[in-house]
Amino acid sequence: MKAKISLHFHAVSEKELAQYLKTLTHFRNVCAHNERLFSFRCRIDIPDTRLHGKLSIPRKGTQYLQGKSDLFAVVIALRYLLSQKDFSTFRQELSRLISTLLKQSPMLPEERLLTAMGFPGGWKSLTRYRL
Repeated sequence: MKAKISLHFHAVSEKELAQYLKTLTHFRNVCAHNERLFSFRCRIDIPDTRLHGKLSIPRKGTQYLQGKSDLFAVVIALRYLLSQKDFSTFRQELSRLISTLLKQSPMLPEERLLTAMGFPGGWKSLTRYRL
């Protein structure tokens, strides 16, 4: 059944889909229990993707430093699991929410917030790249 479901997602294998869903479940539970989401780190990594390389996410050895078990990993997973239109809407809304938060918190530097969430500097270009 998992294999059949994974066929509905372009560029996502059965194993990758399982990893995405496990990660998304952990983040969903953080939200459901009203815990701090923006700096949460999951014990499960999502797989390395082409997007990690396209976004030039820094590495330590062979491990990417962002977008593996942080909030940006959720964004990457959603990029693979949502339609292009739905993801574009999501990204625009997320960008708007981040901008609103930064305006309301003038003492919080944007770079510090993005780093805490695991977002690389060029995260908004995520929709530019094909999967």
